[in-house]
Amino acid sequence: MCKVVAYARISTNKQDLDNQRHEVEAYAKSNGLTIDKWIATEESSRKTTTKRRIDELLTTLKRGDVLIVGELSRLGRSIRENLNIVHELHRKSINVHLVKERIQTNGESDAIGNMLIGNLSFAAELERQLISQRTKAALARLKADGIKLGNPRIKELHADRSKATAENDERLRPILTGLVMQGMTQRQIIAELDLQGIKTIRGNQWSQSTLISTMRRLGLKTKRTK
Repeated sequence: MCKVVAYARISTNKQDLDNQRHEVEAYAKSNGLTIDKWIATEESSRKTTTKRRIDELLTTLKRGDVLIVGELSRLGRSIRENLNIVHELHRKSINVHLVKERIQTNGESDAIGNMLIGNLSFAAELERQLISQRTKAALARLKADGIKLGNPRIKELHADRSKATAENDERLRPILTGLVMQGMTQRQIIAELDLQGIKTIRGNQWSQSTLISTMRRLGLKTKRTK
């Protein structure tokens, strides 16, 4: 039986994994699709495909399955990488849905979809290069004018953020420890935290990646959600 898999990735704390989930879930609902499995991660696009869970994604997907992604840039950073990933998806006859670009491919036979994705990859990489060049030029001008770059309070801000995170982790330690001792899976723990109205440090509902990060800092381990 074919399944629908959704993939989400954020690379910085300025991005919200929950927003990606909401967009993908809304898209799936409007297209009559039910998501069977989520694969989400908080990793930079510069990390390996293993760390970004791309390898896991490709292993999970079987012939005829559907993959929903918020946008193409969530899969890969470069033209070559995006095309390699899409080629592998098409080789396995995976139907790919890109929410932001409003593109649906129909497995390996979809030449038009393949071409559109190639064009999107090229445009995205060109835009990144132009932004990088403009940023470097602007920084060079500021430096030439004798302006000191960077936030002078950056170390203080990082220290405050780390302290707040550590304090919040310790507040959660007895709660999470108790749930782990009950043999709960990650999904069950998330459901219980939501039921008790316990939010993340940013005031959001829990995602699996946020729970994993918190438990890793606390040295706790539990069963992975299947």
